[in-house]
Amino acid sequence: MRVAQFIDTAAEGGAETVVLELCRQLRMRSVDPVLLHFGSPYLSRQARQLGVEQHVLPGHRYYKSTRTLPLFALQLSRLLRAREIDVLHSHLFGPITAAAPACLLAGVPHVGTLHDVYVVDERPARIHLLQLAALLGTRLVCVSEDMEAFYRRRGLFWRQALRTVYNGTSSMPAPQVPDLRQALGLSDADLLVICVGRLVRLKNHQLLLRAFAGLDTPQPAHLLLVGDGPLRDQLHCLATELDIAERVHFLGRRDDVPALLAASDIFALCSDTEGLSCSILEAMAAGLPVVATRVGGNSELVTDGSTGYLVEPGDVAAVQARLLALALDPARRQRFGRAAQQRIATQFSLDVMLEAYLRQYAAPCNTAAAAVRRD
Repeated sequence: MRVAQFIDTAAEGGAETVVLELCRQLRMRSVDPVLLHFGSPYLSRQARQLGVEQHVLPGHRYYKSTRTLPLFALQLSRLLRAREIDVLHSHLFGPITAAAPACLLAGVPHVGTLHDVYVVDERPARIHLLQLAALLGTRLVCVSEDMEAFYRRRGLFWRQALRTVYNGTSSMPAPQVPDLRQALGLSDADLLVICVGRLVRLKNHQLLLRAFAGLDTPQPAHLLLVGDGPLRDQLHCLATELDIAERVHFLGRRDDVPALLAASDIFALCSDTEGLSCSILEAMAAGLPVVATRVGGNSELVTDGSTGYLVEPGDVAAVQARLLALALDPARRQRFGRAAQQRIATQFSLDVMLEAYLRQYAAPCNTAAAAVRRD
């Protein structure tokens, strides 16, 4: 079976992580993965390293406009047939809604994973395009039960058209890199708080910086911000205003995130909205206690008071208090970290995620797409 993963070039973070992990895991199951994108250098490099077949899709200018989307759908349908794709798995709103008519034309089953809610939350009319995709036969997947409930509230979907498949991650933590702290100019005695996520408004790094600025710990505390984005300069300025610039490290996009997590003590994420955070998944797999906002699927990941702490969005004082509680209690950090690893291994493993998607890939074709394929 040839299963293509389709993702927009502009996507970063969790969706990319899931796509690449699915490609890796499918190969291990003797399924032939194919990666479709619009020319992302990062995805191209990762596909080469994985030995995964990839294709840069034509017609990106058609894809970007609703008026010309039928032309893109026609081109994509031809490519799906030419490359003998058995199932197309699209990720995020744009690829899902663009590929739905293409899959109908090609007679190819279509699975579409929604990784967030903000695209519809910001523009509610977009729900109609997802409803249309479902009518055309797309099997829509949400990455948390909170997300599924959101989309069912916003639109009309029959039971089988929308379901939840949790993201998964490896339950094996990365080995520690002995000199990593030293390479960052940090000592073994420093307390490291790490946040992994794009520097965009929805991740609310401003709140984390303000909470970190008031953190009074016995040992020197440092904040690692892993990721890049349009707010980088603004966050730099805020760190300077808060007089913490020397203790906040903007590391940009990194290929060694597991090693950075293994070198850290606490993970923090203060997002205003989430689907199911791959960053939190990876932090828990690395054995880190988590401080996160109670949004989206975070409460389905983090067990408050057991694997970390959940705080209400926008509450600087609560984030600061929870960070301090963990900073002052190494034994609690270790206890929470062990519980987090166990939770990942049993409920959010790659095997659990892959088995769920394989069932989606093997599900019977919708009536319309099946009719086209028979023709």
